[in-house]
Amino acid sequence: MVGKRMKFTRMAVAALAFIALIPVAFSQTNPSGSLLERLGTREKESPSLEALTQPATPGPALESVINPENYVVGPSDGFGVSIWTDPPRTLRLTVTPEGTLIVPTVGEFTVAGMTLADARMKLGAEIRKRYKFGDASITLIVPRSVVVTVQGRVVKPGSYVLPAYARVDKAIEEANRTLDPLLAGEVQAVKNDMSTRRIIVRHNDGTQARVDLKKFLVTKNDRWNPYLREGDIIVVPVNDFSRNVFGIYGHVNVPGRYEYATGDSVGDALRIAFGFSPLARKDSVEFIRQDLQGNVLMRRVLDCDAILDRGQGDFPLQPGDRLVVPGFSDLRGDYTVSVRGMINNPGVYPITRNSTRLVDIIRSAGGFRSDASLASAELIRNSINPAEIETERLQSQRGGVPEEDSLYFHLETALRLRKELVQVDFTALFLQGDSTQNVFLQDNDLIVVPQITKTIYVFGQVVNPGHIEFVPGQDVWYYIQRAGGVTDRARDGDVKIVKARTRQWISPEDQEITEGDYVWVPMEPERPFGYVLNIVAQSAAVLSAAVSIALLAIQIGK
Repeated sequence: MVGKRMKFTRMAVAALAFIALIPVAFSQTNPSGSLLERLGTREKESPSLEALTQPATPGPALESVINPENYVVGPSDGFGVSIWTDPPRTLRLTVTPEGTLIVPTVGEFTVAGMTLADARMKLGAEIRKRYKFGDASITLIVPRSVVVTVQGRVVKPGSYVLPAYARVDKAIEEANRTLDPLLAGEVQAVKNDMSTRRIIVRHNDGTQARVDLKKFLVTKNDRWNPYLREGDIIVVPVNDFSRNVFGIYGHVNVPGRYEYATGDSVGDALRIAFGFSPLARKDSVEFIRQDLQGNVLMRRVLDCDAILDRGQGDFPLQPGDRLVVPGFSDLRGDYTVSVRGMINNPGVYPITRNSTRLVDIIRSAGGFRSDASLASAELIRNSINPAEIETERLQSQRGGVPEEDSLYFHLETALRLRKELVQVDFTALFLQGDSTQNVFLQDNDLIVVPQITKTIYVFGQVVNPGHIEFVPGQDVWYYIQRAGGVTDRARDGDVKIVKARTRQWISPEDQEITEGDYVWVPMEPERPFGYVLNIVAQSAAVLSAAVSIALLAIQIGK
């Protein structure tokens, strides 16, 4: 019995010893290189909790995610390598000037000239050979900087340092960048005749590629605007935009004239113009080709919907080709008029073209307030596009206005361009029922209904200028007398009525004064004594000449 107990005890001790040796055995099955390597990587393999919870440092600004299939690895690219063992290992590695990446405990591998995707695959396979029970993540952390040269039609040809994630267009932007405002004209001139579709980039390995910035903008295909590599030479040619072009017009999103590049097709032209607008007739696009003398060689009607969607019927373009995309008619629009002033519900109201009349909108706006002045109400129409005002002003001067009328003509033209009145008698329409005044409204018309003033404003050379209560039937002299009469310097023979609605100056004999009008009493100008002497001298000279002529006539008659 005792012997059995001792035998059981020895077996239990052996089992405990075996369990205690298991971690040692496992630690020896995955050696981590020399003591120096273990000491050098220990801190990175076991990051502290504080380090893991630190916020990430913002990286460089990118226009998009780097495409691993097209980014080419080179010296100074910084990688993060995480080996998911227990415990995990995190390494920060940099490609050497010789183009290799040294992974501790794994080896040294050439990665320069490889795409990022291929470099990841190669490194992952080598790491998995060393660490059979763990996976690996390889990430580009710090893209390198490269030196490239820009030549050709740019403002500042030369060498530039740019990040490797930048594309060819960024190098060209740098070569055309200037802070000197005096060079703005030169920069624009360069951009106007600089090719953007036949740019050549030459690499250190002897290969070269054509860069097409227009196609890249449309397709986002890296082929047309590749990432930069160290030693790249970018050649920007001049383009003749009077000949080496094609045109696409009508119902496309960005119509215009575009630089032609070898290999362009009808489909390419439509894509470069960013496709059809919503009203385009895609199956009725007119294609026009010219001969070398500029004469029409061929006209065709194309079904471009099939070309874009299915690639059917696409064919190459030639310089000088033109595409015209017709569209469907659509007169729908947000046509509105504005109502201001003494209206119960002023604001903006929708109208229907050639259908909505003035009475309709006043009714929709709740009608006039009790203090509305119908006699001074206006319908204002801006029939000229603001962008065309200067052209209209110049065209208005073609009539050969006499010099003495030019200043007044220019004043009237300026007023017309800002405020064209539609002749409507609001009193006759709304109080007397004259339907001939019920005009059609147009888009952006403005209805202004001022408040009744019940006064006449008298100003100029009167004793007490100001508002005088309006009395129907009274003439201007009644209001002048109510204003204290004229002053000693008044030129009372030239008194004018200024109409409230039109601001026209009218003689009192020609127009009845109405409420809200103005009365203007001008001033007799002061003349210096020299002016009076000059007038007297001129009069004496004229009189003397007349006497001389009379005496001469008498002598001849004898």
